[in-house]
Amino acid sequence: GEVRQYLTEYERDVIRPHVLGNFRDLLGAVAHSPAMLFYLDNFQSSTPNAAAAMTPDVQRRLQDPRLSPAERQLMMQRLQQAKNNMPRGLNENYGRELMELHTLGVDGGYTQQDVQQVARALTGWTIDQPRTGGGFIFRAPMHDYGDKTILGVHFPAGHGEDEGEKVLDLLAMHPQTAHHIAFELAQRFVA
Repeated sequence: GEVRQYLTEYERDVIRPHVLGNFRDLLGAVAHSPAMLFYLDNFQSSTPNAAAAMTPDVQRRLQDPRLSPAERQLMMQRLQQAKNNMPRGLNENYGRELMELHTLGVDGGYTQQDVQQVARALTGWTIDQPRTGGGFIFRAPMHDYGDKTILGVHFPAGHGEDEGEKVLDLLAMHPQTAHHIAFELAQRFVA
């Protein structure tokens, strides 16, 4: 379908420059790739919790005593309009693919809870104007700012895009990832 518009860029800018380099760099390039975000629907994945959609920065601005009641009301109206236009709901496709295919493998020792937590950490990782071939963008209002635990590692609340990067670090450095990738490469070379 529409993912076709991203395939040339995916192969040219994501796979080829990283295929013989550092695995974490390749994983990061893939995770930020509009082709993957679009194909696995992560560009629509967002927090289903309306309260979590308000970023810490917006909360601070709303509590500013210098804000007049009219300005506060206008800000709240704009927030509500943005929330109404924003897709709501967690999509686990991308989190599952990162764990199953790109890192740990199908039998990698993770749970459904881990998949959900990775998906939550990657909310807000989306595409700027996806129908027109835009690039990666992090949209803070779509992100789930709650605390998460992935593979026994606690991620405290309040983090945004950096949280997704830390999850990629965790998955890339996990011993099961080394085993899975080495096994896949060995199978490929033997075949």
